Amino acid sequence: MEISAETWELIGRYVGAGLALGFGGIGAAIGMGMAAGKANEGIMRQPACQGAMLRTMLIGQAVGGSPSIFALVIGIVILFVKMPLSGLTLAAGAVGAGLSIGLGCLGSGLGCGWPAGAACDGLARNPGQSGKLTQIMIIGQAVGQTPSIFATVIALVLLYVPAALNVHTGWVVAGVAVGAGFAMGAGALGPGMGSGLAAGGAVRGIGCWPKSYGVTLRTMLIGQAVGQTPAIFGMLLAFIMLFALGGRAVGLVGFAKTLGAGLAVGFGSVGPGIGCGHAADSGAEWTARQPLHGAALLRTLLIGQAVAQSTAIYSLVIALVLLYGAG
Repeated sequence: MEISAETWELIGRYVGAGLALGFGGIGAAIGMGMAAGKANEGIMRQPACQGAMLRTMLIGQAVGGSPSIFALVIGIVILFVKMPLSGLTLAAGAVGAGLSIGLGCLGSGLGCGWPAGAACDGLARNPGQSGKLTQIMIIGQAVGQTPSIFATVIALVLLYVPAALNVHTGWVVAGVAVGAGFAMGAGALGPGMGSGLAAGGAVRGIGCWPKSYGVTLRTMLIGQAVGQTPAIFGMLLAFIMLFALGGRAVGLVGFAKTLGAGLAVGFGSVGPGIGCGHAADSGAEWTARQPLHGAALLRTLLIGQAVAQSTAIYSLVIALVLLYGAG
C-alpha cells in the first residue's frame, strides 16, 4: 500500500507531538513531587515556617517545571504550525524533534527536583537562611536546564531549517532526523540529571553551612559546566548529521549509519552525564563543609569528571567512524 505525502505528514505530527509531551512531562512531574515530599517533611520538623516552606516549594516547582513547558510548546508547534517541509521529510523531522525535546526535557525536569527538595530540607534545618537557599536553588536549576535548551534548539532546526533535511532522500532522511533527535535528546538526559545532582549537593551544603556560600556556588557551577560536556557532544553530532554529511549516506545502509551514530552518542552520553553529577554532588556538599579544602576538592572533582567522560568520547568516536569511516 502506497502512503500519500499528506498521510506521512499526519503520522509524523502525531507521533512527534506524543513523544515530545510523553517523555517531556515525566521528569518535571517527578521533580516537582520530590520538592513537595521534602516540603511535607520539613513542615513536620518546623511547623512554624510553613509559609516560607510553601514559598520555597512553589518557586522550586515553578522553575523546575520549565522543561515541560518547552516540551509543550514544541508539541503544539509540531501539531499545528506550518513547516517548510513536506511528506516523509516532514514526518521524519517531526519525530526527530519530538525525540530531541522529549528526552532532553526528561533529564532536566528530573534534575531540578533535587535542588528544590534540598532547599526545602535545608529550610527546615536552618529557617534563617531562606534567601540563600532559594537563590542557590534557582541558580542550580537554571544551569541544570541548559541541556533542555540545547534539545529545543535541535528540535527547532529539524522543524524549520529545510536545508538540514531536504538534501537527503528516502530512508536517509529518516535516519538523519531520528538519529540527530535521539543523539541530542538522550545526550541531554544524563547531563540534565547530573546537573541537578550537583545543584542538590550545593543546596544541602548551604542548608547546613551557609557561610560557605561563595566557594560552594563556584564548585557547583564548575561541576555543572564540565558535567554537561556529553550534552555538547550530542548537539555536535546532531549538527554534523544535519549539515555536514553531504552525500556520504545513501539508501538503507545510509539509514543504518546515521541511526547507529545517533544511538551511539545518545546512549553513550547518559552514563557520563549522571556519573559527573555524582562527583559534583559530593564535591559541592563537602566544599560547604570544609571550605578551606575547596581547592583540593575542586581539583579532585575535575579529574574525576574528566575520567568519567571517557566513555562519552568513545561513543562519539564510534559515531564519527560510522558517518565518515565505515564502508
